Amino acid sequence: MKKLQFLLLLSLIFFTLQAQKQKVILDCDLGDDIDDAYAVALMLSSTDKFEILGITTCYGRTNDRAELACKMLYETGLEKIPVAMGRNTSNKNDRANWYAEQYYWSKGFDKVKPIKQSGADFIIEQLHKYPNEVILFSVGPVTNMKDIIEKDPQALKLAKKIIAMFGSFYIGYNGSPTINAEWNVVADVESAKKFVNSGANIVYAGLDITAFVKWDKALREKLLYRQSPLTNALCGLTTLWSYERTPTLFDAVAIGMALYPDLFKTEKVFVEVDDKGYTRIDKTKTPNAEIGVSINTEEFLKRIMDVYLKQNLGR
Repeated sequence: MKKLQFLLLLSLIFFTLQAQKQKVILDCDLGDDIDDAYAVALMLSSTDKFEILGITTCYGRTNDRAELACKMLYETGLEKIPVAMGRNTSNKNDRANWYAEQYYWSKGFDKVKPIKQSGADFIIEQLHKYPNEVILFSVGPVTNMKDIIEKDPQALKLAKKIIAMFGSFYIGYNGSPTINAEWNVVADVESAKKFVNSGANIVYAGLDITAFVKWDKALREKLLYRQSPLTNALCGLTTLWSYERTPTLFDAVAIGMALYPDLFKTEKVFVEVDDKGYTRIDKTKTPNAEIGVSINTEEFLKRIMDVYLKQNLGR
């Protein structure tokens, strides 16, 4: 009897802890710029705070992106997390069909495979299953978001919030005072327009807060010395991406907005996308979104390095 009571108590504690974790989904274009890999790694290293429902891939060669995600999950012992491919748009242009250097890290990997369900259908299903409970991270072109809206116009409104690495509002690349047509917007302007007008609760981690987060050589060397399955994956992917360039961790900031809200200041504004892919603010209109306007960059880098170094993921 006592043993049964003990097992029941353990079960209660387990389900209580699971209920306290934030449910999340990551939609990403893993494999192009290196920041997606750091975003995935930060999310995977935060399973004490996140219940990861799945990873979906978007834009271009979504199959190669999914293969890369599957290998990262396998190497870190988290292969039970489902990976769903978004619509393949590699026929869009040469850039979308680019076989990125990072793909060589996972080329031919078949120990874990993506699920058969599409990325859009997976997200729709999860949002309906857990209404107002899921944070959806969008850190690539929003092609999957468009597909979701066209299949189920109300689905994105079921997200607790969507945190999107998307846009340039007051500041451009490398801190320029002139805004830019940010990549995740300009890569698919039609989808971007549908996304900003979806009526969902969207928080934008734009260039205003992401462009300053530089992973310099000293940080890269420190990560290299850790020698864990996760950090080895990050270091290998970074080397394939570029040995000399300093990564800007745009996408990791979106994950950080959920993990460390104290490091950010935001502003509620009305956002729209013009035909050239610029994100415009209209302060005469009722806000339809929230945008990040400042970040404590030094503390953010310190915290995520701490997470990368102290995780113990692996087989």
